[in-house]
Amino acid sequence: MTPEEKELFSLLNTKIDVGVLKEQTATLTQLCQKMDSVIEKLVEQHDRHIAKVYTDMEKRRLETENDLKELKVEHDNDVKEIHGRIDVVLDKVQSTELRLLEEIKEFRKELSEHTQKSQEGFDRLNSWKWMVAGGILVVSWLFSRINFDTLLHLTK
Repeated sequence: MTPEEKELFSLLNTKIDVGVLKEQTATLTQLCQKMDSVIEKLVEQHDRHIAKVYTDMEKRRLETENDLKELKVEHDNDVKEIHGRIDVVLDKVQSTELRLLEEIKEFRKELSEHTQKSQEGFDRLNSWKWMVAGGILVVSWLFSRINFDTLLHLTK
């Protein structure tokens, strides 16, 4: 291939690439326009929802004010009933508290016994370990003092 043909081929490839890029740009532009449309619709829908929320909040505020007025009328009778219920609940809480304290005391006692047993086992293991270490030390000392040649001669 001659240099002119190579340049022509390169120019042709570049034109094809530019054409493809133009198509892709057009497609992206269409997509962006569609996205803009969708975003506008979503914003409008959002604004409608916000307006409805504020309307509902105002409606509920008015209902709450009316309910509060009604509650003030019934308040005195309800207070007496609530005090009675509070006394019942306090009695139940106190009995539960006493039961829990007994459970905690029992748990502490069991935990203390378990700790004591574990400590005794650890102490026995520790004393056994030191006895074994002492025995190994004595055996090592004896082996260091024994003349094995003499021992072999005696056993023959």
